[in-house]
Amino acid sequence: MADANLKARPPVTERFVTVQQSRRENRSRNWHLPFHRRTEPPLYPWLKLAGRWIEHAGFEAGQRVKINVEHGRLTITTE
Repeated sequence: MADANLKARPPVTERFVTVQQSRRENRSRNWHLPFHRRTEPPLYPWLKLAGRWIEHAGFEAGQRVKINVEHGRLTITTE
């Protein structure tokens, strides 16, 4: 018999991640220049999304997704 005092948690509908940045190396770009004339590769922003909550939202590993890009907003949906 189920515990009468057990209450199901409401689903969490918001998640927060921090936008990270890193350099994407292109080793063939500056190799011919003297060291003092080489430029640093640019920084690129990136996000890591991982967790069971993605599965609970209806996404599966290996599934293709569509990402709509708007200023200040990314929308991820299944194809």
